[in-house]
Amino acid sequence: MPQNSLLTGLASLLGLGLTVYLWIVVIRAVITWVNPHPGNPVVQFLARITDPPLYYIRRSGLPVWFAGLDFSPVILILLLVFLNDFLVRGLKMFGQGASAGILLPLFFLSLLSLARTVLFLYLIVIIVRAVISWISPDPYNPIVRVVYAMTEPLLYRLRRALPLVFGGLDLSPLVAIAGLYLLMHLVDLLAAQFLGPAQFLGPGRMF
Repeated sequence: MPQNSLLTGLASLLGLGLTVYLWIVVIRAVITWVNPHPGNPVVQFLARITDPPLYYIRRSGLPVWFAGLDFSPVILILLLVFLNDFLVRGLKMFGQGASAGILLPLFFLSLLSLARTVLFLYLIVIIVRAVISWISPDPYNPIVRVVYAMTEPLLYRLRRALPLVFGGLDLSPLVAIAGLYLLMHLVDLLAAQFLGPAQFLGPGRMF
């Protein structure tokens, strides 16, 4: 079928815009977590262009506050990742002559890709938890508190269900990591039903 260069170009432009905005949100989140001076012009600029969607997310009722930190930027970043995957890929496929019938499978593929991204990010948090637990970190450090708050509910349940502490060594992070890898593999298998295993390469894909 004939290609539509206008849609293809629009997809590239949209992808670039979403990527740039995603990095702006990332920078805003990092700066916010280190308590910047509110009068700084860079801080004010970042706040002006990111506050509207962040405000909406906070008002939506989602649990965005965790261990004293605002995680609404994380939710916005995941939303941008989903939109970049779904909208940009959809426009490119339409530009290549695809029919509207691809929208539903593409939507589910984008959800699976997002799920894999979340699993991969949580896997990183579990790994960080395991590493810092070996060095006796300061329990009052805000980063340590966030990591423990995000991982302890899962690790506590694993310890309650399985004998995972041997000689003072807690193996629950290893079990959690193995479980997350298994879930990521299951997501890959589901995605392969739509596009084939070679075409679904999300973040953290192991080659």
